[in-house]
Amino acid sequence: MVSAACIAACLVAAVDIAFGVGHPLASINTVNTDKGESYNTVVAIKKDMDRGTSAGAVFLLGSSLMVAPALQCEADYRGQAFKRFHDRRLTSFESYLSEALKRESAARVAAPKSYLLAVGGEMASDAYILTKEILPPAFGKGNAANTCIVYGIAPRDFHDNLFPRVDASPVFRIFGKLEDLPQLFAAEPTLSSDEQKSACVERLSSFYRYRSDWQKLFDIRAKRIIEKCLPFVVFEKYSESLALKQQKKGLLPGEAIGTPLVVPQIALDHESVAATQDEYKRRYNPLKPAKYQTQFSYFERLLSYCQENKATLLVVNMPLSRDNVALMPQGSYKTYLTSTSQLCEKYGVEFVDLNNATWNQQTNFVDAVHLEPAVSKSFMQKLATLAAKSNLAVASGRSAKEI
Repeated sequence: MVSAACIAACLVAAVDIAFGVGHPLASINTVNTDKGESYNTVVAIKKDMDRGTSAGAVFLLGSSLMVAPALQCEADYRGQAFKRFHDRRLTSFESYLSEALKRESAARVAAPKSYLLAVGGEMASDAYILTKEILPPAFGKGNAANTCIVYGIAPRDFHDNLFPRVDASPVFRIFGKLEDLPQLFAAEPTLSSDEQKSACVERLSSFYRYRSDWQKLFDIRAKRIIEKCLPFVVFEKYSESLALKQQKKGLLPGEAIGTPLVVPQIALDHESVAATQDEYKRRYNPLKPAKYQTQFSYFERLLSYCQENKATLLVVNMPLSRDNVALMPQGSYKTYLTSTSQLCEKYGVEFVDLNNATWNQQTNFVDAVHLEPAVSKSFMQKLATLAAKSNLAVASGRSAKEI
């Protein structure tokens, strides 16, 4: 009896580990954690880097403020559409960086492979977790001297009232490890003992970690079976016009088909200017010092981690429209700039402010926050030039091959 129970427990543990490593929900037609941008971004980058990492790499880190210009520029450079979540190689940035390095060094060098590690809604805590997920597997702990990171930041990355908690992020749910829990508990002092225990169990069990995804899957399957067995039962579904109503055809809430595409000269999905302004007003107001301090603690942890692993880092303050900055509580933007620049100085990290008159004109944005496709190329070229003039040039030159 005891041996049978032990065998059963071992089997359950083995299946749980296999599910945690294999991510079986990624191929299932539902909206779930493994279908999202975070998981697929890391998978795509790791898969491409497995083909060879000796020449080093450049990673562009940040939120949708970095995602939009990087992918819009890449689509235009390739001249064809591609999958937003599954294709993260930035051949356009590689080309611009190679040209910039040539101008700076007066030698023809091949820029390292460049990847977009930025994801929509990425907070400073997410940036830290994603960097930890990518650097050691590719270059070995403490040996990322050929690695360059361009981290685009903005005030929302440090304070967002619509962002509930560090451990609620898809990035933390998927890639957070047991070693990250002490930092989480210190950064989120309002966590109850039960919530702390739940966070521990989530790191140990994939079944538990993805419990909401499993529940969603079972709910959808159950409704489909009921519809087939009881034709007179009709559930609410989304029609082609995205209207949610009771109907036979359509997608149930929680179902998903396909993947978002990036199309040349077309802006990534975004809200209207009015809707975006209203959303960011709620993100910025009221200012909650605890949220601010939590994200800055992760930002400092990121700077320290890059220093320890010899990864070269360039922090760039991203452009925002003047209308968007005006939504922030009085004095908060200046505090944000001071805090970020002081931390960068403390760790010897270069900090560049691109939220200036050249870039913050309203006409440069589709929604007061994200850059227009027409501006994306010049912005990415600017980033490449800054990278070539910074300490990134040293790291890139060290990893580049003469051609």
